[in-house]
Amino acid sequence: MNRTTQLLGSSAFAALLMAAPACADVTPQQVWDDLAAYLGSTGFDVSADETTQDETLTVSDVLLSMDLPEGEGNIRFAADQIVLSDLGDGSVSVTFPAKMPITMALTPAESEPVDMVVDTTQTGLEMIVSGTPEDMVYEYSADVMGFVLSELVVDGAPVGRDEARFDIAMNTVEGKSSVALGEMREIAQELSVAEVTYDLAFNTPDAASSGVFSGRMDDLTSEGTTSLPLDLNSEDPAAMFAEGLEGEGTIAIAGGSMQFSATEAGKTTTGESSNGESQLRVSLSGDAVSYEGSTEDLALGMTTPDLPFPLAVNMAESSFNMTIPVAAADEPQDMAFGLTFGDFTMSDMLWNLFDPAKTLPRDPATVSVDLTGTVTPFVDLFDPDAIALREQTDGVPGELNTLTLNDLTVDAVGAQLKGSGDFSFDNSDLVTFDGMPAPEGTLDLTLQGANALIDRLIAMGVVAQQDAMGARMMMSMFSVPGSGEDSLKSKIEVKSNGQILANGQRIK
Repeated sequence: MNRTTQLLGSSAFAALLMAAPACADVTPQQVWDDLAAYLGSTGFDVSADETTQDETLTVSDVLLSMDLPEGEGNIRFAADQIVLSDLGDGSVSVTFPAKMPITMALTPAESEPVDMVVDTTQTGLEMIVSGTPEDMVYEYSADVMGFVLSELVVDGAPVGRDEARFDIAMNTVEGKSSVALGEMREIAQELSVAEVTYDLAFNTPDAASSGVFSGRMDDLTSEGTTSLPLDLNSEDPAAMFAEGLEGEGTIAIAGGSMQFSATEAGKTTTGESSNGESQLRVSLSGDAVSYEGSTEDLALGMTTPDLPFPLAVNMAESSFNMTIPVAAADEPQDMAFGLTFGDFTMSDMLWNLFDPAKTLPRDPATVSVDLTGTVTPFVDLFDPDAIALREQTDGVPGELNTLTLNDLTVDAVGAQLKGSGDFSFDNSDLVTFDGMPAPEGTLDLTLQGANALIDRLIAMGVVAQQDAMGARMMMSMFSVPGSGEDSLKSKIEVKSNGQILANGQRIK
């Protein structure tokens, strides 16, 4: 497990407790024993004092500790007291302290040591655990949960809150987790938060730099499922996935906003942003990792000393997707990549910088690409030793087998380019295309409004007449007239013998 993953996992420990990814029974002792066993399997050393009285287990001086790899520090989580009470109906109530500190001592090899304390805080947190050892349900709610940077020491020098702060608050929290124990720990989780607010700031007087970032997210929801090996070895990701670790989850918000201010060398940039519905979906297994994200109604306004007027841009849609195979394989594996910036607009002030006469159409612009294909990974991407060995022996980590351009769209300034295509690659032929696996396939392109755009660029003085003539000649060589006015189309064919044809005419 890398250091970033460990830090994120520790700072979210309160959420880990609520999610309770361990098997439990209806007695307080069983709940605590299994929770402690699970945390121990993830790499934490767990210590605590236990006292039982009148069907209530009090766990005092709770300390979880973990050493970071390569001697780069350690992480500790502390709780003065956790109380687990038998409610008499087959369920257990779990009560946490109002404040639980996470202490991080970081000693990276190439930078100064950092010591910090992040307090996890809560108001009105209630948790009820019910069910059986084989199938349990954790239900919880809280008025407020938060994370606060309470102490920071850099290279032995204390840093006050006027120089660095980090505050996150989650208001009106409700959640439910179910845990089924069999050959794997099967976990299903749901979480809703009415509002998340954050306030981050730094100030570095010696470097004359500072920044303030604050904002909110409304109606945050999250759901997901995870299958965990019973004996989880967090220091060996490859082994975890080989033993069946997999999961998927979605996090979404109804909207959000942010305000920021950043100063560098005495120059200050300020701004604000907002967005509508947004979501991120992640799926991972021993075979592949997939990401999908989207945001609607994105708006950004900014004032910078480099421009004499405010900058304002908007985008109706922004989305991306990516699928990456991660396990070594003998056969081609699916991959995908997609990116969309839809209906992008910017303020007239920004347009007027390069087009004061309004020669170019200022309609919303869209750029979109959708790729799928297959690759054959030669090494497990979660095995750093295998990757390092490949690099040392100048070996490639994998090979590209096929690539399909499902859609290419560039729609801006009155012109539109559309494309699609399909290619296969011969990895045994690295000669025909100068070290690149030899491709074979077809790319279809259509271009609408190109001549009109060239005319506008000439009128603006951006393109000279002789340059425009050369561009038009080049287009005529690689394209034929399309179905409409000022429309061109082109079919580019790449043959296995290295020939390239444009609309049936050989160009290579």
